[in-house]
Amino acid sequence: MLAAPVAPVPTQSRRPAMRRFPVCACSTAHLPRAENDAIDRLIQYAPRRSGRIIVDHPILSIEAHQYGFWVHLGFIDDWPDRPDGLSPEFWALLSDARKAGANWLSFDRDEPPSDRFPVFAAGQGEATGDAGKSVNAANPAARITIRCSACGSAEVMRDAWARWDDDAQDWALGAVFDAAFCEACEKDTTLSEQSIEGSQHKHP
Repeated sequence: MLAAPVAPVPTQSRRPAMRRFPVCACSTAHLPRAENDAIDRLIQYAPRRSGRIIVDHPILSIEAHQYGFWVHLGFIDDWPDRPDGLSPEFWALLSDARKAGANWLSFDRDEPPSDRFPVFAAGQGEATGDAGKSVNAANPAARITIRCSACGSAEVMRDAWARWDDDAQDWALGAVFDAAFCEACEKDTTLSEQSIEGSQHKHP
């Protein structure tokens, strides 16, 4: 007995075997070192749930991979302005990828750097406690002091977040935010960097 022929499925009802979505790739060299190091620590100590690493970043949805990590970009549609917890450099990378139509941005340590974005030297975020310094900055090894732009006092501080490090038995700096306060002025302020030799310029 011959089997009855099977009617073809109408084209409009067929579904693709896999859903496609656009992605962008970016070198981790473009990410300020303090933020890159903080995310690496989150991945290192992340708990697992059903075999999946749960990266507990306060803002971003992050998925780790062998050479770095992915950041989901959908949150930008509901958060058009830069959150305080992300540096301007990090935000610029995420925004650029989203404007290109990507759903995910992969930060990959093996991806070649682009000349469109600043490149940050490894370890500078830890040395300065800041979000990182561009390797293109003049005299990056120069020692500096941070002062209040209004009164010149060194009694200044910036908002930041930190996470406890069991290995170091200390709080590990995650990221430094833009908000600054001067204890001498007793109010919010902007900061300036002054080299030991005396040159000075604005610090955001």
